[in-house]
Amino acid sequence: RRVHGEIKMEIEKQPNGNHDGSLEEELRKFDEKIEDAKTNLGDVEVRDAIVEKAEFLERRGELDRAIAIYQEAMKFTISIGKRMDLVFAVLKIYMARGDQEQVKVNIGKAKELLEAGGDWERKNKLKVYEGVYLLMTREFNTAALLFIDCLATFNSAEIISFKDLILYTALSGIVSLDRTEIRKKIIQSSEVLSVIREIPGLKVFLDSFYKCDYAAFFQVLPQIIEHISADKYLSLHKRYLVREIRIVVYKQFLESYKTVTLDNMASAFGVSAEFIDRELSEFISTKRIACKIDKVAGQVESQKLDDRNSLYNRALRQGDLLLHRIQKLSRIIES
Repeated sequence: RRVHGEIKMEIEKQPNGNHDGSLEEELRKFDEKIEDAKTNLGDVEVRDAIVEKAEFLERRGELDRAIAIYQEAMKFTISIGKRMDLVFAVLKIYMARGDQEQVKVNIGKAKELLEAGGDWERKNKLKVYEGVYLLMTREFNTAALLFIDCLATFNSAEIISFKDLILYTALSGIVSLDRTEIRKKIIQSSEVLSVIREIPGLKVFLDSFYKCDYAAFFQVLPQIIEHISADKYLSLHKRYLVREIRIVVYKQFLESYKTVTLDNMASAFGVSAEFIDRELSEFISTKRIACKIDKVAGQVESQKLDDRNSLYNRALRQGDLLLHRIQKLSRIIES
């Protein structure tokens, strides 16, 4: 099946630990080239020869050995930009493996290098890598902001495609940004508009959400769920993400009413009253939607939050971004 977000690594079908003669012979040639560079050339040539060996091992599926060689290349690399490139190479492997802990560690290394003098191009690349990591760890708010920043400067096709970036921006944005931000930063974005029709259902998904066309929104939702299911990173949180999307759209609908009948709400969404009753009952019981259902009258009554509760909920929504900024400040103070 087609998998969105699959990292583009040309790994030959040979398992880790393959020590066949041809592999070891190739490695000996790389070692000879490295030794020659150390004897007759400079650190730049040594570094380039070591990176060639690491890239070869990566293509052959010898990922642990490739990581070790990339790290060895660091010893011969002075340029901050080139050092960041080595960190990105290691990050790509750990992302392919889904190793969240090592991805976090290496993003930290890349940030330290960036603060020491990284350039604009690599700063933008790091935003994509960090955004994907935040998808992996379900931090959609901060991920959405990073992806939006990357739309006009995307340069990380080695880990995700531009269409993947648009999909990630739309889905992380819809569960974390308010409706006006979604329109301004995503729906009206020229970068989004340039490819959105190439992602089945996504334009209808965003437009129907903004225009409050809930029946169209629910009709296209199964297509969006297919995208989520097929994606390397989004599929990790399929149930959570689909639930959050439903909560957002139900809240948006109920904001317009003090009371509304179950039949009218069901008609707006193109589903049965029984379905809406089950959905709302679940989210009311977990305190995700502030309303109550009058079973006798067949009505849903919205419960407006007071100012304190509104501020509290807003603080929760922005918590990921605040934590991200505090961690960055902490690193600066410690350095």
